[in-house]
Amino acid sequence: MEKMAHGPLKVFIADDSKPVADMLTELLTQPGSIEVVGTGATETAAIESIRTMKPDVVVLDLQLESGSGTNVIRAVRAIDDLASTKLMVTSNHTAPQLKAGCLELGADGYFDKVKELAQLAARLAELAREKQG
Repeated sequence: MEKMAHGPLKVFIADDSKPVADMLTELLTQPGSIEVVGTGATETAAIESIRTMKPDVVVLDLQLESGSGTNVIRAVRAIDDLASTKLMVTSNHTAPQLKAGCLELGADGYFDKVKELAQLAARLAELAREKQG
C-alpha cells in the first residue's frame, strides 16, 4: 500500500475508441481528486504506459485496437511493482463467465460500459477518498 501517496488518484484509460476514452476522461476527472494521466488504444501501448506511469487505477476496455484487455491484466499482474494497481474492466460484453474470468485473472472490478459507468465513477471516487486518507 506504500504507493498510495497523497494527492489525486492517478487513472490510466486503455480503450480503442477515442470518443469513449474522451467520455471516460470527462466522466472520471475530478480536479484535485481524480486525474487521468494518460490513455492508450493498443495492448502494447497500455502495458508500456502502465509500466512507466504506475497509475493507481487502470480503466481497461476488453477489446483493444490490437490485443486484449485480458492480456493487459496478465501483464500488469506479472509485474511486482504494479501489484497495488487497481484494474477496472469496462466492456459491452456482460456475460457472467467473462466477468468471472477477468476477476479471476486479477481485475478489481468489471463494469458494463452501457449501464454501469456511474458505479465505476463512484468506485473511483471512493478510491480517491481512501488515497487522500
